Amino acid sequence: MIDQQNVKNVILDLGGVLVDIEPSNTIEAFKRIMQPDIYESINWEDATEALCSMEVGKWDKNQFFDYFKKICKPSVIEEEIVDAWNAMVLEFPHERVEMVKSLAQKYNLFLLSNTNAIHISCFEQDFKNRYHIHLPDLFSKVFYSSEIGFRKPDAESFHFVLNHAGIKAEETVMVDDREDNCRMAESIGMQSIKVPENSGLEAVIVQLL
Repeated sequence: MIDQQNVKNVILDLGGVLVDIEPSNTIEAFKRIMQPDIYESINWEDATEALCSMEVGKWDKNQFFDYFKKICKPSVIEEEIVDAWNAMVLEFPHERVEMVKSLAQKYNLFLLSNTNAIHISCFEQDFKNRYHIHLPDLFSKVFYSSEIGFRKPDAESFHFVLNHAGIKAEETVMVDDREDNCRMAESIGMQSIKVPENSGLEAVIVQLL
């Protein structure tokens, strides 16, 4: 349980905390469009070159498409690649939107997510279509790894948020669904709340409100 009296700022993760995700959907989608021998040789348990490169902004969209065109069937078009890539992104449930609004009334609220330009376009557009507001408007500021150049659990990602938000680590709690991200946040002086696997913000909201 966190010490609410000392917490002024809350940083929320996105995938697995606010937005439901299912990475196996993307794996299955790529299975349908990739060359079979290449698909069978990929270790999907490891972060792929494409994912890491996109999440720190190392690759632009052209490099992304060039990479996948080499390993997908010759007939595959860019739209199919985007659809497969985005298949893991599910929904941002309404009850979590209301929870975020409640948190924003009590804390300085920020978003820190390991994500990439293609996923950002997908979930921000879906959110706007569903709720008729812009996702970033729910927060004091959003920090996407592909835009800041660092991804969790690198300490630089947390320092970047603290510095650019002008907030103190000892007054801040990180809410994330990955143990390594929570431990790194704690190592630099923040408090953390670990969201249980396959749950979401609703599983830990009582610790904050």
